[in-house]
Formats: sequence, structure tokens, C-alpha cells
Amino acid sequence: MGTLLFGLPAQAQSSWNFDRAATQISFIGHRFGTVVTNGRFERYDGTFSIDFDHPEKSRIRVTLETGSIKAGSPLVDGFIAGASMLDSAAYPTATFVSDSVTRTSEHDLEIRGRLTIKGMTHPFTVRAMINGDIGKARRGEALPFRASGSFLRPTYDIGRDVNIVDDQIDIEIQGRLAR
Repeated sequence: MGTLLFGLPAQAQSSWNFDRAATQISFIGHRFGTVVTNGRFERYDGTFSIDFDHPEKSRIRVTLETGSIKAGSPLVDGFIAGASMLDSAAYPTATFVSDSVTRTSEHDLEIRGRLTIKGMTHPFTVRAMINGDIGKARRGEALPFRASGSFLRPTYDIGRDVNIVDDQIDIEIQGRLAR
């Protein structure tokens, strides 16, 4: 996500983490094109080993605590974290690990990797974009970004009998990385 700093002076690979005060990881479920559920994960972690000069060498890992989901009410939170959906008691984390990072434009990346939910791992693609002054980030200031990806619920056996939300779930991250 933070590997968007191409074309700048050479720098060795650097490590970044989420700036928790400025980062939110959200999910969105639609029904016939209309948002019917959304929420956020309150506990998460991420490590970003960024090579600004050779983005293909960059590595990203993000872990979400599935039981930390907040969707507006304790009833909904419990349902989503429950056995028929994320089953956070049996599978307390969901993890994304990058396999490749490709620059698609000056400020955009395509990050391909593997998403593991409920013990099942499948390919997952993230689109990421830097939202700020790259030069300041290069000098050690926070690196603002946005990232998003989508998956299909049945792929991970999420909500097999749930028909109030379409199969596609969007994940969005908006925030900052810090050293």
C-alpha cells in the first residue's frame, strides 16, 4: 500500500505500520446495489516492508481480529462475528499477505496476495492509492493512503443461508502508515 513512492531518490527498504489514530478498516455489504450493512474492525495490525525503488520487493501483511467487528448494534455485531458468518470463536483472525506489488500509475498500486478467512485461503487483489505529499512521507512523515478489495462470501463459507446481503463484500482501508 505504501509502495507508491516511485521515481524518488534511492532509499533502502523501510518498515511501516498502521497509524491507529488515523486508520479505519471497513466492510460494506450491498443488496441490489444499495448498502445494507457496513461497519469496521476495531482491532487490526499491519506490517509494510516497503522498497520505494523496487516495489516488486515490497511485502505487506494485514491481520484483522474478526471478533472486533462493529456494525452499529451489539445484535448485528454478534451475528456477523457468529458461527454462520465469520465464526470468530473458531477463527479469531483474517489475514492478507501480499505476493506481488505492481505500480499501475504514479500514485496507484495493484497488490496481489492471499486472503485467509475461516481457515480458507484464496487469491485477493487490493487496489491502493497514496493521498498526500509523497516527499514528506519519504522524509519520514506519515504516509496517507486508501486501499480496497472485494471478495465473495461463499468463497469463505460466510453466511451460507443469509440472503439479506449480496455475495460481494467490499473491504476499504483509509488511513496512514507510520514508521
